Amino acid sequence: MGRPLRAQIAGACYYVRLAGNNRQDLFRANEDRRHFLALLRNRKERFELRIYAYCLLDPAIHLLLKTEKPNLSQFMQSLSTAYTKYFNHRHGVAGHLFQGRFQSRLLEPEEGLAEASRYIHLQPLKAGYREKPWRYPWSSCAAHFEGQAGETLVDTEPVLSRFAKIRIKQSVRYLQFLKDKMKAGQELGLPPSAPGTQSAPPGNPQERLIQAQRLLRELAAAQGIELSRLVGPLQWREIAALRRQAIHRVWKDAGLGVSELARLFNRSPGAISQCLRRFEAPDSRPMPVKKLK
Repeated sequence: MGRPLRAQIAGACYYVRLAGNNRQDLFRANEDRRHFLALLRNRKERFELRIYAYCLLDPAIHLLLKTEKPNLSQFMQSLSTAYTKYFNHRHGVAGHLFQGRFQSRLLEPEEGLAEASRYIHLQPLKAGYREKPWRYPWSSCAAHFEGQAGETLVDTEPVLSRFAKIRIKQSVRYLQFLKDKMKAGQELGLPPSAPGTQSAPPGNPQERLIQAQRLLRELAAAQGIELSRLVGPLQWREIAALRRQAIHRVWKDAGLGVSELARLFNRSPGAISQCLRRFEAPDSRPMPVKKLK
């Protein structure tokens, strides 16, 4: 049985990260990087996305994008599958290239784009590259200083517009925006997530719970129901199937344990375990959940 799809939002801005499986390199040559960017450009058009920033490093790929439709998972699956097929064929290998599912963070469009782009563009510095970040050839950093002529992949205006109205001033101030972080010697960090979705350090129990709550809010909103009905102690027959899928998805995507799930959904650990066993059974074929009215 495939994993339940992530709840997604039209018109949302995301920071996305793809990492190599078992820390393997995602690129072995510049041709690989060029091919990945070609795939990204193609799927940007196909899935009606806006790409605000990117950085390709050997162990990880960082993206800042906006989805005009609720199709982030479909886009990422198409992109990662196509690149994996290319990589395995070109280098004569087999198996998974990427480490599990992609990581994503929902951002505030007005507040988070500049900070997220800076985080992405300074990744080469964090990785130990000697070039200045704006000279690193496999990121969109340089596009934020140069003109848009001929640029078909990156839309820099949403990031730069917060710095000035005139392009030359935008570029100068954005450059200083990067240098300020570099001079301060501060640890790189992403901006806060959208309200109610703030993250803690990876692997922290608080992060798992926050991610679980975000997933549940998105799922409830997508179905047009109140969150309290999804996780409350009352038995709502009409949303029983949706609740079971929500339990399984939070277990898979947020990594909560049975006891944590029991507290979150106001159910007994035994009921949670039974629900997960049903989903994980080889012959399990749950019916798709219809949108509630």
